[in-house]
Amino acid sequence: MGVIQSFTKAAQQLPDPRLRRVLLIGIAGSLAIFVLLWMVVLWAVGAVTWEDVWGLSWLIETFPSVASAVGGVSITAVMLIVTFLFYPAVITIIVGFFLEEVVQAVEARHYPGQPEPRPQPLGEVLAITTKFALLAAGLNILFLPIYLLLFLVPPLNIILYYLLNGYLVSREYYELVALRRLEPRPARQLRQRHRGRMLFAGVILVFFMTIPIINFVTPVLAAAFMVHIYQNLPQRAEFATETSGPPANNA
Repeated sequence: MGVIQSFTKAAQQLPDPRLRRVLLIGIAGSLAIFVLLWMVVLWAVGAVTWEDVWGLSWLIETFPSVASAVGGVSITAVMLIVTFLFYPAVITIIVGFFLEEVVQAVEARHYPGQPEPRPQPLGEVLAITTKFALLAAGLNILFLPIYLLLFLVPPLNIILYYLLNGYLVSREYYELVALRRLEPRPARQLRQRHRGRMLFAGVILVFFMTIPIINFVTPVLAAAFMVHIYQNLPQRAEFATETSGPPANNA
């Protein structure tokens, strides 16, 4: 099964009653992340004494209405940029709260009869997602000057953003799913063998994470999508020193 087909199957399962609760959690969490990011931006903007910024005091005193309009546009632009940059990173923290439910629903429908996976405590999953969120946020801050520099060549900054975050997001969601059934070393080796497929999957996810409204359901969609990606990786059996219990009872 290819990447596009895997994504289609994941999207088709979103109306599944078993995913209804986690969809609501994902939507509520996404809204909370947006509000949090916007509050941080507004706090940062309010903490700056703009009259002390070189060149702005003259503009504020001479053309107060123009300065007010420019300020409003600037704040809106900053809010959009911050959301665009950090939403894919921060949203993964929410996944920890419903990962197991999504994976179980997808496996029950499409991949029944598998051995029981390794139990993952919520604390372990949240630790993984928080570490990833900090890493992704840090790298995006580090790359911010490059994004701005490449603003003069519009396609390049967008391409860089999607490649960087596509790699990070695919790696994060893959590990969350794969570590339920593989030890860390074979899971990493399997991902490296299929790095092109993983990157393609990650770019698709980040693209949908940057589309308003649709990005509210993306956390659940991403988890389901990565289950299909993992289950259909070629040569997966070569790495299947699975950390599993007895076969599942499908009676």
